Amino acid sequence: MTIATVPTARDLDPFDGIPVGLIDDLPEVATDGATIRRTGLGSSFDRVQSAVQGWLRHWEPLELPAFTPVRDVMPDDDRGRSSLKAAPARPDGSVRLTASLYDPPNRHGEPLAWSRNWASAAVLPPARESGRLFYRFSVSSRLVLDGQASLSLVSTSVNFGIVADAAKQSPFQAPGFATPIARPLVGVQARADVDAQATQVFEGSIAVRQGETPAMAFVIGTDVLFEDGWVRLHEGSSTWVGPAEPGASGTVEFRYAPAAVLRVIGHLDDPHTAD
Repeated sequence: MTIATVPTARDLDPFDGIPVGLIDDLPEVATDGATIRRTGLGSSFDRVQSAVQGWLRHWEPLELPAFTPVRDVMPDDDRGRSSLKAAPARPDGSVRLTASLYDPPNRHGEPLAWSRNWASAAVLPPARESGRLFYRFSVSSRLVLDGQASLSLVSTSVNFGIVADAAKQSPFQAPGFATPIARPLVGVQARADVDAQATQVFEGSIAVRQGETPAMAFVIGTDVLFEDGWVRLHEGSSTWVGPAEPGASGTVEFRYAPAAVLRVIGHLDDPHTAD
């Protein structure tokens, strides 16, 4: 058996000189069942594909230190500090709260207000190469409330900051840190058997140079505005930071992408055409 030649083969683009004669002289395919082993094809793409897929799926966990109380604003009278309590912090990315508030009808003046927050900061491993640091995390809040008052509003917030090099700048001074990245629960009213929950997921990146040591910081806040009545904030009320996907709280995820990899990815968007 021979391969039939194409009369117009020499005119095919982009090959101006298809070796029709050489193709016509190819040996016939063996028909006796013998296995023909082809060599010289080079390595397959499987190893490249497997390595890229594994790299894309891998995120490094970063454990956050336990949150530390940094601010406590409260009413001036004896209902202040003892009314809004926080359990001792643990290294699980969470702040836990309870409260028992009472405001008699005969009190006059402004509504009673509490504002407390807690901070945590973590330093990342130094960047081995220049490129970008990618990160992702979730912010969640739960408020378990009960009460009856003319005014009872409970809100939670989380501030976040990240810098490329902790030796040059504090993450608490990062641009935009003063504005909360999230207000998971805003103005939740204390009524009978309230159980409010919310979660938000965030992803971002920052440019880094080789040898720089990035750092990130979080501040968890809780605000209470209350007047004329009673309110209880039950156990189970908390705000916490955790991974973007379901998992144990107290960790965020990060990964470095070298500049060379980012350049290759950018070139993949270009059409592959021959000159």
